[in-house]
Amino acid sequence: MKLPRLIGIVRLDDEDLAVAAATCAIDAGLEAIEITFTLPTAARAIERLRRDRPEAQIGAGTVRDMDQLEDAIDAGAQFLVAPGLNPELVRAAQRHGVLMLPGVFTATEVDQALRSGAEVLKLFPAEPSGPSYLAALLQPFPEARLVPTGGIDADNAADYLRAGAAAVAMGSSLFPARRIKEEGPQVVAPLVAAALSAMTREVTR
Repeated sequence: MKLPRLIGIVRLDDEDLAVAAATCAIDAGLEAIEITFTLPTAARAIERLRRDRPEAQIGAGTVRDMDQLEDAIDAGAQFLVAPGLNPELVRAAQRHGVLMLPGVFTATEVDQALRSGAEVLKLFPAEPSGPSYLAALLQPFPEARLVPTGGIDADNAADYLRAGAAAVAMGSSLFPARRIKEEGPQVVAPLVAAALSAMTREVTR
């Protein structure tokens, strides 16, 4: 599957609020949402979003063990994201025919992930190393499709894309937990619009 250039990471501790915030983001133009398994009912949230917003790509994040992987796939997750590199999980996702983005940071981890058959890799944490670090990793691994995560926002996303990122993932810059709890899920809509606008404007210069 082809991931959009921007993936939004929803890391909230309330299922209804997570679904509502994700829905607002999708309605504002975000094409891919990652619901993290730090939410105990993440699988149920994924299932609801797959049913109610079938036009979006809904994935599972912070997948750290086989039970979570199976729950995510059963819920209809279209892609899986892990914070680290676990070849066993990569192989399990491949058996199910579901794209998995294992987390990598070093050249050794990139090499191991590519050898395990992973097609897209989550570069985590992206900051404070920055776009130049991503570009440096791509020199010995030009085939790597890296998705920087951690510290990405509307101000630096285009820099990562210009450095060679396949896509970028934004968490708290799109889904600020405290603001969502205090002001409501609708606060994400202008944040998504601003991020999409900044990426498009800068990348096409």
